Amino acid sequence: FYFQQKIYLKIIKYFSIFAFSVKIVLTKIFLGGMKMNKAIAVFDAGLGSYAIVEAIKKAYPQQDILYFADRKSFPYGTKTTEELRDIIENSVDFLLKKGASFIVLASNAPSITVLDKIKNKDNVIGIYPPLKDVINDKKKNTLIIGAKVMIDSPELQEYIKKEVGDFYKQFHLENASPLIQLIESGDFINNVEETEKIIKNFIDNCENKFGKLDSITLSSTHLPWLSSYFQKIIPEAKLYDPSDDLVKAIKNHISEGEGKIHSIISESEKYPADEFLKILDILKIKLDYEII
Repeated sequence: FYFQQKIYLKIIKYFSIFAFSVKIVLTKIFLGGMKMNKAIAVFDAGLGSYAIVEAIKKAYPQQDILYFADRKSFPYGTKTTEELRDIIENSVDFLLKKGASFIVLASNAPSITVLDKIKNKDNVIGIYPPLKDVINDKKKNTLIIGAKVMIDSPELQEYIKKEVGDFYKQFHLENASPLIQLIESGDFINNVEETEKIIKNFIDNCENKFGKLDSITLSSTHLPWLSSYFQKIIPEAKLYDPSDDLVKAIKNHISEGEGKIHSIISESEKYPADEFLKILDILKIKLDYEII
C-alpha cells in the first residue's frame, strides 16, 4: 500500500505539472494556431476599431493584438442601451476566453453609455471624446459628432459636464450616422465627389445651427477615416481624435510580443464577412483572420 501511495502521488504530481504547462501554452494560442503573448484585444462592430489597431501598432510595434470585428452586432449606433450592454458583455467574455490580457472597447457610443454598467469591466478600457484637450487648447465653439445612440444619450450629457464643468455650453452635439455609413459602405473611397458633398452639407448645417466652429471631436472611431475631407472643407477647425488619448492610457498594459495581429470576424446573413473583407481590400488592409 505504501508503494502504491507513492506511485499515486507521483502520478498526481506529474499530471499537475503537465496540466499547468498546458494551461501556460493555451493562454498563448488563439484559433488558427497563432501564438501570442498577453495580447490586447480591440473590438467593435465595424471598421472603426481597425483604426485603433493601427494606432496601437504604431505606438507599440511589438504588442500582440487580437482584433475582433463583430459584424454580427453591426451597427452599434442604432442599438438600444440594453442591447448594447448585452453585446458588450458577451464580447468581453468571448475575448477573455480567447486569452486576451486586456481589452479595448474601440467604440465611443458603448464606452459612454454602457461600459460602466457591464459585469466584467475590470479588464476593459473604453474610448471617449477628449474634451479636456479642447479646453486646454482654449477652443470656444466645439462640435461633438458620433453615432446616434451616443449623441442622444443622457450619459453623454453627464460625461460632458463631468469633464468640463461650466464650459459644457460651448459643446454642441450632432448625429453623424450618415457620415459613419460613408465609411462602412466604402463610398468615402469609391465616390470622393459625393462624399465631399455630403460632408460639406453636414458641416454647413451644423454651422447654421451652432455658429462658426473652431473644433470638432471625431467621436466615433470611424470618423478619423474622413479627416482629410474635414481638413479640406473646414480647415480652420481643429480635429480631435480620441485614439490619441487611448494609446497613452493603455501604456501600463503593453507587453513585449512579436507584433502579431490576429483577426476574428463575426457575421450575420445581413452583414456577411465577405462584404467587410471587400472594404478592407479597398483600403489595402490585409488580415490574418478567421470567420465565426
